[in-house]
Amino acid sequence: MAGCLSLENVKVHHIRKLADLNKDGKERPRWVKIMAARRRKTLVVCHFCHQAIHAGQPTR
Repeated sequence: MAGCLSLENVKVHHIRKLADLNKDGKERPRWVKIMAARRRKTLVVCHFCHQAIHAGQPTR
């Protein structure tokens, strides 16, 4: 999980391609670092963290 480690009401966050995770610039969020390290295009997160990812806010 990206932040809160909740096992209830989980969602799967998808990205289109792995190259999108390695863009240069500002500090990457923790969920991006996890996906890049695992080399996976999906990440299982709780509902609240999934909403935060799409809103560009920090996860719990």
